[in-house]
Amino acid sequence: MKKLLPFILYLCVSFSVSAQTTAKDFFLQGNAKFKAGKYTEAIKAYNQVLKTDPDHVKTLTNRGVAKDRLLDYRSAIEDFTKALALDPKYSEAWFSRGLSRYNLKDYRSALLDFNKAAELNPKDARTYNNRGLARYGLRDYRGAITDYTKAIALDAAYAEAYYNRGAPSYNLNEKAAACSDWSKAKTLGLKDADVYLKKLCN
Repeated sequence: MKKLLPFILYLCVSFSVSAQTTAKDFFLQGNAKFKAGKYTEAIKAYNQVLKTDPDHVKTLTNRGVAKDRLLDYRSAIEDFTKALALDPKYSEAWFSRGLSRYNLKDYRSALLDFNKAAELNPKDARTYNNRGLARYGLRDYRGAITDYTKAIALDAAYAEAYYNRGAPSYNLNEKAAACSDWSKAKTLGLKDADVYLKKLCN
């Protein structure tokens, strides 16, 4: 199954005035390290920001995403939970915590987080795709299909959502629909779909 990973925030927002330049520099440095795939170094930079401004929601969230990439899911969840305690309306933290909970196979908790993310930001196709993954993990195949379909309605070129929708359709013995989705995913550039097309659709 294909997840769409959370973004990190690349814009700098309100740091305390006394150390504004330093905090901003570390924040941007952390984002640059993250973008380069240097997640441990990104975390170190975010740690410096949080020494100055421990309640900076977007830094906490970005650090959580970096920890998630390093498979440190429980520590990532701690960061997202702290961020949400500070700003319960920050949809990206709900989305990101849902993903870390999904990665721990805590599908029910992930589903609740994705529900909240969807409530706060109903136009984010990623949320519906990943909520579909949580529903699939709970064997709610019809619910998963509904979520993937919603993701596709928001983003018609969402290859991962087509790819993911194929699995619950196949499990419901709707082979034609599954193969059609995998074919579409392949057309959109997702090469992994070819494995299912060759194995299950011939």
